[in-house]
Amino acid sequence: MLRQYARCRCGDGKVLHSSSGTSRRCHSIRLLLGHHESEVTVINNLFIPKLGMTMEKGTISEWVAEDGDQVQQDQVVLILETEKVAHELVAPSAGILAVFGKAGEEYLCGTVVGAVAETKDEYDAIKKDPAKFLAEQGTVPIEMLDEAESAAASPEAENAAPASELTAGDQGGSERIRISPLARNLAKAHGVVISTVKGSGPGGRIIKRDIEAVRQKASDATAKAPQTAVPPAAASGERGAGKRVLETIPFSGMRKSIADNLHHSLSSSARVTVMFELDVTDLMEFRSYYSNQAGTLGFKVTYTDLFVLMVSRCLKAIPIMNSSIVGNEIKIWKDINIGFAVAVKRSETESGLVVPVIKNTEQMSLGDIAKARIALMEKARSNTLAMDEISGGTFTLTNTGALSSAGWQIQTPIMSPGEAVVLGTGTIVDRPVVKNREIVIGSIMPMSLSFDHRIMDGIPPGQFMDKLTQMATEPQMILI
Repeated sequence: MLRQYARCRCGDGKVLHSSSGTSRRCHSIRLLLGHHESEVTVINNLFIPKLGMTMEKGTISEWVAEDGDQVQQDQVVLILETEKVAHELVAPSAGILAVFGKAGEEYLCGTVVGAVAETKDEYDAIKKDPAKFLAEQGTVPIEMLDEAESAAASPEAENAAPASELTAGDQGGSERIRISPLARNLAKAHGVVISTVKGSGPGGRIIKRDIEAVRQKASDATAKAPQTAVPPAAASGERGAGKRVLETIPFSGMRKSIADNLHHSLSSSARVTVMFELDVTDLMEFRSYYSNQAGTLGFKVTYTDLFVLMVSRCLKAIPIMNSSIVGNEIKIWKDINIGFAVAVKRSETESGLVVPVIKNTEQMSLGDIAKARIALMEKARSNTLAMDEISGGTFTLTNTGALSSAGWQIQTPIMSPGEAVVLGTGTIVDRPVVKNREIVIGSIMPMSLSFDHRIMDGIPPGQFMDKLTQMATEPQMILI
């Protein structure tokens, strides 16, 4: 297991983060056990790792090991669900596991959710006051915010971690306001104007209980206002006039991850979708030829393979389509990494989509792409995809053609976060078309191309559609 630690100065309490979701914090044993301060111990933390560019939080799916268990180094102790895949976190060292995070709960990246103590005394010291321990780590599980706020407000914590200072200009003032990070986040979440709050913490700092007091006053005022009577139907479980609950499904896990990603994409891009039709008559014959060679080749060529190859050629010719906005810059990527949506079933009650990514397709042949696609699909359907196999995409393909026998024609696909374009393909239908001034039957595939209007105007997508159309009508050219 790769671990890269940094910023180590024994005894100063600095956190040493690792790429594996673990960290170590150097402590004087005097702080934990009351011994001589020249003795030093190392507490190995488990935190929510940032596994992708857009990842902000993760959900603890389950604790494989329990609180107080003796664990070995590199033993799997926690299953983390994030970005539609399950990720295993291992113990950074041998010792006794102290559990803070709860299964089923969601935590921000960097939050300490567990620790491995080297001795029973260290474990007991941590568990005696977990809120104080977590406050020292800098990030705290949400269910311990009350205790941690008290610990952070102590004189010792005040000296160790100065309060955040915010400019209240955005809220109608120009003075600097002292407020703890916990209180700041809570105020933002509930729309509390911090310039109107009087702090009760050290030095007049606003802390969590001050924000809670403002919220309580607002709640009391609401309670005193005239209340509308609840209809008997609603009280008995119905909603309004005859709308009863058949089943309640938790909005969590894969479905929540998909919702968060798509909402983030829509709210942070200027999506425009253009629809066009592609005559794939020649492309179907091309695919049929290679499909008949499956026994010799050892694999079957699919439309996904063909479109990955054709899109790669298009992106190489039109680089702006292979780009992202990063901060105040547009990054045009040298690598062409194409993701393709796959429907998966995580359990009897949970299903959704995952987008494996084929990396560096600009360097691959049709056969290379087909083999990579087969391997990724097998992993997707067995829920064994690694994080790097669903991240790093620069373009996404989504095929809805097989979802409806009636023929899925029009869609408005949503770009994956961090990408500028997504191409949706629909159901192939036979339709009269005009060729050489004659009416013939053609195989038509509806296409939906969504792009981020912040990055490009209409010319690059138009060029993309023209080049894709050319390759579909002359598919042998894609092999050159």
